[in-house]
Amino acid sequence: MKVILSYLASFAVCLALMSMGGEAQDADADRFCAVAPFDALCPEFPYDQPEFARNFEYMIVAKGVQSPFDAFGWKAFTALNWQDYSGKAGPDQWQDFMRADKVVGRDPAGAQCANAPGPLRFTDIRQADGTVLIAQNGQPVVYETRINATAADYLARASTLDINFPRGGTPDMRPSVHLKSAWIMLQDDDPNFITARGAIYIAPSGSATGEALCIEGLFGLIGLHIVAKVASGNGDEWIWSTFEHKNTAPTSSAARKINSVFSKTLFAEGCPVDNTVVSRRSQPLLYDPDCPDCVLNMPYSDVLIWHENWPHARGPKGAKLPASQVTRCWEIFEPTQNTNAKWQQKLAGTVLENYQLISAQWRGAQKNPLFEHGELPRYVSNVTMESFLQTEGQGTCLGCHAGALTSDSQPADFAFYLRDF
Repeated sequence: MKVILSYLASFAVCLALMSMGGEAQDADADRFCAVAPFDALCPEFPYDQPEFARNFEYMIVAKGVQSPFDAFGWKAFTALNWQDYSGKAGPDQWQDFMRADKVVGRDPAGAQCANAPGPLRFTDIRQADGTVLIAQNGQPVVYETRINATAADYLARASTLDINFPRGGTPDMRPSVHLKSAWIMLQDDDPNFITARGAIYIAPSGSATGEALCIEGLFGLIGLHIVAKVASGNGDEWIWSTFEHKNTAPTSSAARKINSVFSKTLFAEGCPVDNTVVSRRSQPLLYDPDCPDCVLNMPYSDVLIWHENWPHARGPKGAKLPASQVTRCWEIFEPTQNTNAKWQQKLAGTVLENYQLISAQWRGAQKNPLFEHGELPRYVSNVTMESFLQTEGQGTCLGCHAGALTSDSQPADFAFYLRDF
C-alpha cells in the first residue's frame, strides 16, 4: 500500500510538471544542426543533448520535453545519410561505421561474401524475437548492426567484465553510437529509398543447393535505430531514436497513444485497419489493403529456403512466401509528427524526405511499476524491427536492451551484440 501511495503521489507531481512542460519551448528543438549556423542542415552528428537535464521527472511526456529529443534524432539521421541529402558522390557516413559482426569476430558474411559489391553484409534475417518478416515483394526483411569509431575503439581495449561505452559531450568528444538497420531487397533501383548494394550470407542449412550462398543485390532502407550515448542528464542510458520509411504500414484504427499506460489489456481487439482510408498510391511495404482476410501481425513460421535466382527466399518445395500483414499499433506522438513535417519540408526534394521519426526514447522518469526503467515515451515500436512485439507490455527500446549481457554474463551497457564478444 505504501508503494502504491508513494507512486500515486509522484504521479500527481508528474502531471503538474507535464502541464508546465507542454508550454515550454526549447530553442534546440528548432535547430537543424548541432553546430553554427544552427538554422542550416549539416553533416554533424549531434554530440550531446543538453536539454536532457532541464525537464526531468516526467511520466507522461509533453511537447516541451520531447521535441528536443526528436530534433536530436533527425540531426543524427540527416548526418548519417548526408550524401543522400547533398547528392554528392561518395558513401554515407553510416558506411564508415564498423559492422558488429566484424567487431565480435564472428563474421561469415564478411569472409564468405568479401567480393560482393557494396558495403552491406547480412547474416541476420530474423528480428530480435526470432521471427521472420516478409515484405510485400515476397522477400524477408534483413538486418545489419554497426557501431561508430568511438564505440569500436573502446571495444578494442575493453574488458567484457566492465563494459561502459564513452559518452559524448563536446565536438571533440563524440558519443558512442550503435545503428541497427532494416532493409528489403529490390529488383530495380528505386529513388524512393536510401539504397546500397550488398550480400546476404546463407549457411548451407538454409540453401537450396546445400552449400553456402552469397545472395547479391540492391537493398532499400526501411528502418533504422540510432542509439547514442551522451554526457548530459541520463545520457548514459542512451538516446534511442527510431526511423521508418513513410510507407511501411498503416496505423490501426484501434491504435493507442504512447502515453496510454493505464490499461490492463493494451490491445484486446488487436490492431485492425480501416482499408477504406489506406492509400493504394503509397503501396505499403508491409501491408496489402486488398487482402481483408489476411491475418494481421503474424510472423512467417514455415521453413525458409534460399535460391540463387529471384525470388531468392522461398518456402518448402519452392513456394512463394506469403507476405506479412503488418499494422501500426501505436500512434506517433503528435509533437513528433509536427517535428517530422518540419524536417521533411527542410529535406524536400531528396530521398530523406521519404522517412519519418517514430520516436526518440530516453530515460526521463524515476523507475516505478509503470515505468520500469524510467523510459519516455513509455511505448516505442518500429514496425520493421519489432513487428510482432507491438502489443507486448515490454514495448520499449531502453527497457528491452537493459537486459543485454556479454558472453561472460556481465552487463553489456545495453548492447545485445556483445553476447558474442
